[in-house]
Amino acid sequence: MTKKPIDRLYGLPFGLILLLGLAKYLKLFPIPAWLFGLILVWGAIAVVVEAIRQRKNSH
Repeated sequence: MTKKPIDRLYGLPFGLILLLGLAKYLKLFPIPAWLFGLILVWGAIAVVVEAIRQRKNSH
C-alpha cells in the first residue's frame, strides 16, 4: 500500500516544530517568528486533515 503525500508530510511539521523550538529556545541560531508561526500553522492543518480522514474512514 503506497502512502499518499499527506501521509508522508504528516510527521514532518511535528519534527520541524521540535527542531525549531529547540533551536529557538537554546538560541542555537536565529529563527524568524514568521517561520515558526508558519510551521505551527502547517502542523495544525495536518492534524485537522488527518482527523477528518480518520473520521471518514471510521464510518
